[in-house]
Amino acid sequence: MNPNKKFLDFALGGVGIISWMVFRQLLTFFWELLRLPIYESLPVGVPDLLAFVAALAGFLVLRRNAKVSEFGLEVIAELSKVTWPTRKETMISTGVIIVMVGIASLMMFVIDTVWGTLTRSFLEF
Repeated sequence: MNPNKKFLDFALGGVGIISWMVFRQLLTFFWELLRLPIYESLPVGVPDLLAFVAALAGFLVLRRNAKVSEFGLEVIAELSKVTWPTRKETMISTGVIIVMVGIASLMMFVIDTVWGTLTRSFLEF
């Protein structure tokens, strides 16, 4: 078994959980919109159960699809080749970005103030 297969299964499980949450919200919305009956005797609501079945089916279809598995394993292999920055490099880059955004904001403020003053004086003339 490919050692990256567990990461692929984990990612597909995350996709399954997200799809369950989306399907659950959509089905609950349409269930209430159409005023379908709510069975209080069931431990789980019908929209929840339908959303779980749809998400589980989607997970199983994606997991058994050879093209999806191949693509996912290729993505994981490429991500393992990425050189991630160290904490120090990340902090320095973040500081540079914050300073540059501050300088750009100050420049935009000055340009906007000058432009507004010129426009106001032109319109009052």
